[in-house]
Amino acid sequence: MPGEEQTDIEINISDIYDRLQPAPIPTQKKEKKPEELNELHDVVNENRIRNVCMEVSGDIDYSRFLIFKLHPVAAGLKAFKNDSVIYTDTPLMRAAILSKIQEENDKSLIEKPRGGFDSDISAQKIILKAPEIFCASEHPKAEEIAKKHNISKAMAGFMALKNEIKKSIVVIGKDDSALLSVCRMAERGSLPYLVLGFPAGINTQMTSKEYLADISAELPLITMSQTKGGIEAAAACFVELMKINEERL
Repeated sequence: MPGEEQTDIEINISDIYDRLQPAPIPTQKKEKKPEELNELHDVVNENRIRNVCMEVSGDIDYSRFLIFKLHPVAAGLKAFKNDSVIYTDTPLMRAAILSKIQEENDKSLIEKPRGGFDSDISAQKIILKAPEIFCASEHPKAEEIAKKHNISKAMAGFMALKNEIKKSIVVIGKDDSALLSVCRMAERGSLPYLVLGFPAGINTQMTSKEYLADISAELPLITMSQTKGGIEAAAACFVELMKINEERL
């Protein structure tokens, strides 16, 4: 940067975040509230998500390696109820979600009786309404932060959004550094309602998913325990949550 002496080019991800966000003041742990029944036993809906991930990938391993922690389905339903903003890492991730929503709306299979199965009211098609989706890499400050610290624009964008991602849904299908950034922010109190972390790959992509799966923060999440993942699986997972929410209305 002009007028600023730079002594290093690449900066450790943890170091970057520690410079931008101070550690929070320790707070006393709150007593846990009793969990609702749908939070305790939501195996059916989790299996639905496993199935759609297997369908879009053609890979049965998704059934074994998907990780669900802290009742992510219930967390997602709460987020939808509160009209939470959806944050993605890349424009491709956002486009994949919108495309999957359109694909589902083009089907004639998402139907349920209104008024009960014994009602004379005919079944009506459920239309999925596209939620507000913001791409972190398109944040106005993303490019500036990315150039300054030699990081991806998606990671930089999430850093700039550290306050806004509270009580949101974060969907990351590609950028592993962005997922690490979200994890760091969650550990410091910027807790989304739900994080879907699906970067696919064998290097830092695995590290980012392991970090998410083992995070110390009380963060509902869905991720993979292996190298698999990707944008299509993340989109399918998110849209299936939307369908579950609509069917419960």
